[in-house]
Amino acid sequence: MAGLGAALAVLLAALLGLTVLVLVLPLRIELVLRKEAELSFSAALRPFGGIGPRIRFSGRRKPPETAQKPGRKRRYDPRRLVPAAGRLAAAVLRRIRIRALVLDAKFGLGDPAETGQLYGMLAPLVYGTLPARRLQVAVQPVFDRAELSGRAELDVTVVPAALIVPAVRFGWDAFGPVR
Repeated sequence: MAGLGAALAVLLAALLGLTVLVLVLPLRIELVLRKEAELSFSAALRPFGGIGPRIRFSGRRKPPETAQKPGRKRRYDPRRLVPAAGRLAAAVLRRIRIRALVLDAKFGLGDPAETGQLYGMLAPLVYGTLPARRLQVAVQPVFDRAELSGRAELDVTVVPAALIVPAVRFGWDAFGPVR
């Protein structure tokens, strides 16, 4: 019986150690979004600082249908939720490291004037960024028809433990007691 208890203690310590490693070591996230005839995506997670196994997700999955229980539905106050979501987004963006961002797209709005206006708004993003290996932006306007096609790739690294405090702060600000 003592051997079983010691084996269980070792197993629990190993699981705790693995959990700490997953939370403390960087997690690499690779996202690819393509739009040709239809929209498709693929994503991959690489734990342990990018040296772990690649865990792939791709395609478009339909969520399972679940029956809703009748009962009281909680209503959320957008006056609390929207500012809290903005603070969460800012906190998450401060904690991620962009390894690569590639955008290669063709777009047209159907009206040449509107297409030109949108392209003018995108010009600082396209031409204002210094040429870099990590950031590549190529946008091509199509003035004679409505079109959206292209590819976007994003490769980021984040430490999961660094997101715990912003997530808890968001939950408290958005859903906690009213002050």
